[in-house]
Amino acid sequence: MISVPLPLFLSAVAAICGAIVVTRAWLPRPAKALFTTLAGLIMVETILVALRFAYQIDSVLPVQRLLPFWIGPLLYLGYVAVSDRAHNLPTALAVHLGAAAISTLVVGAVPPVRIALDLMIGLSYAVYVVLLLRIWRGGPDRLSHLAVAHLGVMRRLILVGVGLLAITCVMDTLIAVDFARNAGANVGRLLSFASLTLIAMLVCTMVLVVRGGGRPTMSDDTAQDAEITQRARDFLVESRLFVDPQLSLTRLARRLAVTDRALSEAINKTAGRNVSQFINDFRVAEAQKLLRGTSDPVGAVGEAAGFLTRSNFYTEFKRVTGQSPGAYRKA
Repeated sequence: MISVPLPLFLSAVAAICGAIVVTRAWLPRPAKALFTTLAGLIMVETILVALRFAYQIDSVLPVQRLLPFWIGPLLYLGYVAVSDRAHNLPTALAVHLGAAAISTLVVGAVPPVRIALDLMIGLSYAVYVVLLLRIWRGGPDRLSHLAVAHLGVMRRLILVGVGLLAITCVMDTLIAVDFARNAGANVGRLLSFASLTLIAMLVCTMVLVVRGGGRPTMSDDTAQDAEITQRARDFLVESRLFVDPQLSLTRLARRLAVTDRALSEAINKTAGRNVSQFINDFRVAEAQKLLRGTSDPVGAVGEAAGFLTRSNFYTEFKRVTGQSPGAYRKA
C-alpha cells in the first residue's frame, strides 16, 4: 500500500497549481484571487489530513472537518468571475461565502449538528457540481470575461472542477462509511487512492492552464482584433442596430458570435475607444445626417439616432465633432 503521507505530496502539487494560476495574465484578477485561495485551502486541508491520519494528531480534526465547506463555493465563484455573471460577483461572494461561514459556525458551535456533518458536506459538493454544470452547459458565451483563445481551456477546467468535487464527495462518503462499519480499518487505502486521483486531476489542471491557456502570438492577436472590429463596423452599418438605445456590449457580442471581453479588447486596441464610444460614433454620424437633412428638433434627432438621454447625446456629439448639435446645424 502506498504511504498515507501522499496528502503532503498533494499539498505540494496544489501549491504549484496556485503559483501557476497567479502567473496567468489572461485570468481576471478576481478569478485569480479566488482560484489561488482555493489552492491554498486545499494545501491546508491536505496537510491537516496527513497530520491526522499519518501522524495521529487528532487535535487538528475540528478544523480539518470544517474546511470542506469552503471548497465548493471558492471553486464556483472563481468561474463566476469569468462568466457573464461577473457583474454580480460581490453579491455572489456574500451569498456563497456567507453560507459557508454560517455552516462552519453552526457545526463548530452546536455539537449535535456534527452528526450530520458528512451529509451536509456531501450536499454542498452536490449543489456546486450542479451550479458548475449550469455554467458549462451555457456554452462559450457564458464565459464572457475571457478572450476567445481561452474559452476552450476554461470549459475543460470547469469539467475538471466538477470531477474534483464529485470524487472528493465519493471518497469522503466511503471514509465515513468505513469509520462507521470497520472503525476506519481501510482509511489508509482510501486516502492513498483519493490522493493519487486528486494529484492526477491537479496535474491535468496545470497542463491545461499552461498549454491551453497561453495567449496567441502578437501578430495573430492583432489580426484577430482587427477582424472582430471590422465585423462590428460592417454589422452596425448593415443592421443599423445602433439606433436601438438598448444596444449593449453583450448584445452586440452575441450577434457577432464573440465574447464580451473579446469584442471589448478588440475595439479598445484597434479603435482606441471603448465599446460604448464605438457605438456612439455611429449614432453621432446618423445625428449629423439628420441635422443636415431635416428640421427635426435637436432632442428628436438624438432619440432617432439611438441616444437614450439628451445629455448623453450632447456629450458624445461634442466629443466626436467638437461642436454642440445646435452649433453644428447652424454651421
